[in-house]
Amino acid sequence: MTKKDQYLNQTANESISKFKLLTAYGGAGSIVHTRYGSIIVSCIEEWGFLKRIQEIRKEGINQGKTDKELNEYVISQAKEGRNGNIQISNDERLLRSLSDRKELPNLNYLVLIPDIELKNYNNKVKENVDLTIPSTFMPKLFRNKKKEYKPYSKWYDEWTSNKKIDDRHGNNFFPPKFIFNDEKGWYGDLIQDNIVLICEHGHISDFPWSKYLAWKTNTSRSFNNKETIDLFNHPRCCGNDNSPTSEIKITSSTANASGFDGKWLSCSKCGKQTSLQGLMSLKIKCPGHLPWEVYTGENKYYSGSKQARSKSPKIERGGCKNKDPMKAALTTGNNLYFSRVLSSIYMPDELTLDDRTLKLKQLELEKEKAIKESRLEDAILFRDKLKALEIDKADELELQLEDSEKEVHYRYQEFNAFSTKSEEDINFSKDHLKVRNVTSNLNLKLSPYFKRILRIDNMKITSAQLDFSRVMPADADSTNTVSKNIFRSQKADVEVYPVVESFGEGIFFAFDEDYLEDFLVSDSGRLMIEELNEKLEGINSDSFSRISIEFGRTHNWQLYLIHSFSHLIMKELEFRCGYPTASLSERIYVSNNKDTLMYGVMIYTAEGAEGSMGGLIAQTTKRNLNALVENALSRATICQSDPLCWESEGQGLFDLNFSSCFSCSLVSETSCEHRNMYLDRRILVDETNGFFKEVMHR
Repeated sequence: MTKKDQYLNQTANESISKFKLLTAYGGAGSIVHTRYGSIIVSCIEEWGFLKRIQEIRKEGINQGKTDKELNEYVISQAKEGRNGNIQISNDERLLRSLSDRKELPNLNYLVLIPDIELKNYNNKVKENVDLTIPSTFMPKLFRNKKKEYKPYSKWYDEWTSNKKIDDRHGNNFFPPKFIFNDEKGWYGDLIQDNIVLICEHGHISDFPWSKYLAWKTNTSRSFNNKETIDLFNHPRCCGNDNSPTSEIKITSSTANASGFDGKWLSCSKCGKQTSLQGLMSLKIKCPGHLPWEVYTGENKYYSGSKQARSKSPKIERGGCKNKDPMKAALTTGNNLYFSRVLSSIYMPDELTLDDRTLKLKQLELEKEKAIKESRLEDAILFRDKLKALEIDKADELELQLEDSEKEVHYRYQEFNAFSTKSEEDINFSKDHLKVRNVTSNLNLKLSPYFKRILRIDNMKITSAQLDFSRVMPADADSTNTVSKNIFRSQKADVEVYPVVESFGEGIFFAFDEDYLEDFLVSDSGRLMIEELNEKLEGINSDSFSRISIEFGRTHNWQLYLIHSFSHLIMKELEFRCGYPTASLSERIYVSNNKDTLMYGVMIYTAEGAEGSMGGLIAQTTKRNLNALVENALSRATICQSDPLCWESEGQGLFDLNFSSCFSCSLVSETSCEHRNMYLDRRILVDETNGFFKEVMHR
């Protein structure tokens, strides 16, 4: 064993599901709890398998390969065992959308997170340790059994400098340890702090205990004032930032007090001490820390680079622009991380691109083929045709869409393909998308309500993380929330992006637009819609709920109708095929814009969920399909909370639900796209004015 190999990272590993790394609550910048403590996942520039793809691409460029040859080279080389069998996603639609929405002009590859196996008996990575995803401890403060608090870097220096331990490279330091007997070299495991400060602009910081102690003991101001404290620029109780000498302890009071009211902060060096009462109500100015963007060093070494161990994290250029203060939070809190995820159902370009764009792609392929075969005259001809089409396309007015409108257009591509394309066209790539039209299985009383119902035997779902926020979700109701990217590079430098893929099955319902229009102009429909609109208009909005309420008013009764139907079907599937709603997901297709008009829903499940594959599509037989819809509607007429639920003027989050509660309509939060809002079963099953009143009468 060489001297260098002696300090290889062989046990500082944790097995985490790749789906957990790209979810609504996980990804770059998120805090993950492991057996060793809380860690913060590094930005994607540090992810080993993405680095490998970039290395392969550089190899191809150095070999002088054309764009097409380079793409084929990267895909084929990535699959080699020596490169970790890395897969590249073929979802071009998602690649284009992600490049547009995140303004990444040079994004070339969506890379699937590979499976990296650990050995159970010693926690070593079996192979390709350099492909792993690095992280650093967060918070970086640890305490020993004497309740003495020091940063990770300080404990590391004490360990590596101890002559009795004789471990100057920190080979045995992980998990973090302290020495309690210098003469005999006895040591124990450190305990990590569990308090962090979070900012609505995405920043996160360790709590500066020494500075807090100095501020608290030098001021008589109460915690109830509205002034924000610039704590990170406040002097320490002992020493300074370059040479801190404070010896911080946090002990429990013997008095009968719970939480932080029963904690006592002190410094053994200067003798200052204070109670931690009111800690969680502190208002602290954000310094703009970005601890997930630090350079972590090579993955194969235990303790990474010195920058990763540093007590001073990376700071955003120009500092934090947030006028609101940071909030103290526990590392187990549910407001530390909110991820925005873009999910895509794989569809070949033939289903989603317009004729001109398809023609451009075809001409580009023919031009490259002509160049490869040295047919220069043909290549020039194809080039001229391409220029003519591109000029025509550039002359058209390009609409600048908001992010939410881009999502609507993206969904409309799927809805339009599912609701209008033939079964043969949709099944162009059966390995990734295979459907069966089962609309004819509907009986006479249900068939007028639906334009098309598809049984989706197989579909590939690819998910990519757009960005993340803290304190509040970025797409929720906080006007001050600012998202952070999962990369630290300039946008033009981002060439690769991580994604996860899963395969699933589902049922697609497209409502008949003419029947919805008839309901709108009918006397019964008009009364029901007017009643719903009166309830919506009567909701008092504030800065916290305004966006959600406006969304409900904009999408109006159609959203309530489609979304409520979706939840009733999911609830019924629990009874009919044993799927818990947590294993099901919905994909809502609602838009009142004439250019993207759509009214439908997809209920699906993906691999890894509880329940075996085949359970959903089995419900689309002639007998089962009608029973599924009819029983779902019938069951919705009864709720354990009636008549309070049925006659509700507003309940649930922001009072945006009406005749819907947990007993009758709400599902698992992870299954619902709209946080269990915009639900009203009355618009569906009211015997006098409901949309399905004819079904209910028979």
